[in-house]
Amino acid sequence: MRRIIGLVFLITVSSSYAGLGETNQDLVSASELHQAACSEFDDSKESPWDIKSLYNCETKNLFVPYQLWTGAKWNGDQDSNCMHEADSTFYVNGKSGTTITGPVEWENPNTLNTLKIWKREKLNGSKQQYFTCNDKGIGRVYDSRKGGRHYDLGRCKFPAGEGWEIGKQRKCESTAIEIVKVEIDSNKNLSAIEFKWWYQSRSGEYVHDHTYRYEPNIGNVNAWKQ
Repeated sequence: MRRIIGLVFLITVSSSYAGLGETNQDLVSASELHQAACSEFDDSKESPWDIKSLYNCETKNLFVPYQLWTGAKWNGDQDSNCMHEADSTFYVNGKSGTTITGPVEWENPNTLNTLKIWKREKLNGSKQQYFTCNDKGIGRVYDSRKGGRHYDLGRCKFPAGEGWEIGKQRKCESTAIEIVKVEIDSNKNLSAIEFKWWYQSRSGEYVHDHTYRYEPNIGNVNAWKQ
């Protein structure tokens, strides 16, 4: 009988400790983000990705580092040039090997304008895309698929820079983005964001195409086709 009681106690204690490693917190509303960033807490372990440094408690807006897209290291400087050096490799959905390199100069053959762009390429050579910065984030200007497609400046593919809020859609040139989740770790450092991406169809309707997840120092870790 004592042996059975002891076994039950062991199972109970083990179960209570099993959840201790699950320390990340999902923030899925503007009020949750505000509370997490603006409440009092120990700031002795500050890092560039500290949520209270990324979130403005007065404007209630979130700054998303451009380095979150490339997977590059970031020193916390929110005023630095968005076209930073990048040389990263990551695996989307655990299998789709992808690299981001640059920036390099590229001449758009349609407009003859020269831009600084990053190259985003599949390791298997199946896709090559070019991206550049705009006032609402990072947008695609070229895609090698279907014989090669060029896009106007001002489109958004990733939400970077200032002015972002959870649950609020922002429209760019023929595209739109809405951050739906901000994830922080036990030290309240940003550990991931997830956002929805729309493109504008020929009828003018905005179509939800993908939901994406990005993590600091890695880049794009998940992409869910809608």
